[in-house]
Amino acid sequence: MAEPPPALVDAHCHLDEVVRRGEPADRVLARARASGVLQVVSSGDGLEDSERARELAEQFEGVFFTAGWHPVRGALPGAGERRRLGRLLAHPKAVALGEVGLDYLLRPGYLETPPELQRRIFASMLELAAEAGKPVVVHQREAEADLLRVLDAGPRVAAVLHCFSGGPEFAREAAARGLYCSFAGNVTFKSASRLQAGAREVPSELLLVETDAPFLAPEPHRGRPSEPAMVRATAQWLAVLRGDCLRSLAGATTANARRAFGLPPA
Repeated sequence: MAEPPPALVDAHCHLDEVVRRGEPADRVLARARASGVLQVVSSGDGLEDSERARELAEQFEGVFFTAGWHPVRGALPGAGERRRLGRLLAHPKAVALGEVGLDYLLRPGYLETPPELQRRIFASMLELAAEAGKPVVVHQREAEADLLRVLDAGPRVAAVLHCFSGGPEFAREAAARGLYCSFAGNVTFKSASRLQAGAREVPSELLLVETDAPFLAPEPHRGRPSEPAMVRATAQWLAVLRGDCLRSLAGATTANARRAFGLPPA
């Protein structure tokens, strides 16, 4: 009898967006299970998609969700919005506050929120996470120094740097603070030498894998929409990069994800 694939957790995806693009959730999750992906954390960027993530988590075993306020929102949440976030975070399958963070890679028509306002929003979200007793899932683009400064100044909460995008120095700074570093399919790209060097620096007890589906499909799936099953390809690639085997790396990243998010055994 063939040995089953090692158990994996997709630590960050947008399952609602995968479904919105026409892929039925039950089929997506069946393919994930066939690849050994037993648990999925579906992330919210705002109230609407956080609610959709909640609905999927309620519908499917092995699916959990986060409720977030992405920098793209461009404003502090009002009192009512903050209460709605708090209610979402109180849900039994809500495992973190996120995505939150800083994005300084300004693109016309996408994100033009001044950095100072982004820092205020992020600090506010760290306070909400502390109040809710939840970890945070952090989005970061081109804002490494400010991100660490806001985290250092805020309440002490566990944090996952989703779609880690830094090099070796940032990886070492993150490790010194006990931050989890989650790697998506872009770590497999030929152009990602700095990111790959950063991935070698992350201690095994702080390493996570994710898809960020439907984005950033890893090699050899690049060019297709990503989905949770593809996290296995990223894990396999990371294992080779770090001189490890897939089963060992899968065991470490699965244990880390369950510890970071308080996931039950699958």
